[in-house]
Amino acid sequence: MPYIQSNMLLTPTEKLIKPYECSFIAIEGPNLKGKIDLQGLEIKYESFYVSQLILNEKAKDQPIVYGFLGENITFLLIRAKYLPLDPNWAIETEQYIQYYYADDPARIRTMGQLQILTGNSTNRIPQLFFNNPSSIYKVYIEILAANLAQSDITVQQTGHYTPTSIFGSLYHNSIISDEVNYVMPYSVGSSELQILDPTGSTVMVIPYTNIRTISKTGENILTIGLDTEEKVKLDFLTEFYCNQANSRINWVLNDYKNRKLTLNDPPVDDQPPVYQMNIDLPIDYITGITSGSTLVYTYDLVSGSTLNGMDLINYFISGVTDNMDGIINKENVIPTIFIINDLVPINFISQPGIYNIYFQVKDLAANVNGMQLYMSIEWA
Repeated sequence: MPYIQSNMLLTPTEKLIKPYECSFIAIEGPNLKGKIDLQGLEIKYESFYVSQLILNEKAKDQPIVYGFLGENITFLLIRAKYLPLDPNWAIETEQYIQYYYADDPARIRTMGQLQILTGNSTNRIPQLFFNNPSSIYKVYIEILAANLAQSDITVQQTGHYTPTSIFGSLYHNSIISDEVNYVMPYSVGSSELQILDPTGSTVMVIPYTNIRTISKTGENILTIGLDTEEKVKLDFLTEFYCNQANSRINWVLNDYKNRKLTLNDPPVDDQPPVYQMNIDLPIDYITGITSGSTLVYTYDLVSGSTLNGMDLINYFISGVTDNMDGIINKENVIPTIFIINDLVPINFISQPGIYNIYFQVKDLAANVNGMQLYMSIEWA
């Protein structure tokens, strides 16, 4: 039977499977060879969670974070990109990763660039864990997970996976944000935090709507509590970076529709908070405390009454503001009271005399503003 011999002098026609409009298509060069139309495909969900992670070379037992969806879900889309992306570096046979289910860890499966898993309310997808067998490629993974309503959602608490995702070796600007244009009113802001690894690659994305708490839980550690039991722990290289990151994150959250985080903006915060003092306080000058005349605030104390630390804060200070944190609650001001020339602090003032009053307040970046006042107490 006669047949046509391909021209061996020409580059072989490239065969690809790829998405096109609302379909997956198989092409050979310019020719469409096969097609599956996704038109009309609808998969119901109650909640969804988007995350990203980097599998370093030889990484093992890395969990896919399902976030607040629990450990069994109904939809999972995974896209893997092998780094570097230069096609001249690409070795097709090495571009794969391994995975296994939490309920069947002995059975190792493999995937290439794309995987979609679906379930239903009675047959859900268990927690997945990844291995990267390559010593050449890092793998950048994007994940879209979704779940139907589930009354008994739980988070894996045993083994090598906990409801806490930990990211280490971070700088203050390892936390950046996206950029979003808000039309009404028009402004350039953001909608999510992006955690960068030491190479500058995004390893996790946290929508602002999922964040419930941000707290400093160690000298170099910030813990972000999400709207479930899951927590994200950020371990910084130094306490300075930790404090600066705390300031940056809270700054953008306080007005995210008009603010965003880049690597260099806002810059490092080295400005301390500022006191707003109550005006028209009675003031005298006295001598003998220092080498010259000293400014002293006078106060007439009713016999039998006392002044504690908060009383003094309210008497002298009307407010505290910071360039990054905005308004700081006066309860964050720490007062210290000394009888003049005494080194032992006291808890309150109940007798006439001259007192040293020290106030100290710091912002989230740990910039401190200390203030010393002299106060002369007389009987009313």
